[in-house]
Amino acid sequence: MEISTYQKEASRTCAKTENYLMDDLHMVLGMQTEVAEIADVYKKHIAYGKELDLVNIKEELGDAMWYFANLCNYHGWDLRDILETNIAKLKSRYPNKFDADKAINRDLESERAILEYNLPNTRKVKIFSEYEIEQLQSKVYEITGDGDVMMLFNDLLGIQAG
Repeated sequence: MEISTYQKEASRTCAKTENYLMDDLHMVLGMQTEVAEIADVYKKHIAYGKELDLVNIKEELGDAMWYFANLCNYHGWDLRDILETNIAKLKSRYPNKFDADKAINRDLESERAILEYNLPNTRKVKIFSEYEIEQLQSKVYEITGDGDVMMLFNDLLGIQAG
């Protein structure tokens, strides 16, 4: 399947919430959940001696991809452009092959120029009031009931617990 076909098909089963930030948050929390499920497969293999379930890993990668594709859909981004931009950035950072020194001493200005040039449709992010952030925090906790997810949400917003 072509990635553009996948992106279009993924949108067919994507629910919309009440606003774009909640849509984004739905996708980001979904990504985190799927990646955690992949980590759990490895944990069970390493810690409990369970057979490494590659079928489950592929399933969870597909589920994570669904969330990535729909986050792109919400913003009107073509996933092919994102992938091409990522490779352009990596070629700039590592012209020949991976280099640990270049991984540490990156030319962030050049990388940012590549990202901005290749993603002209990036939406500007709204700055939220304290009240709006409290409402979002409440909704996240209501949806997940999970303090760890709440801490992740606060980290994403740059909020310190207190």
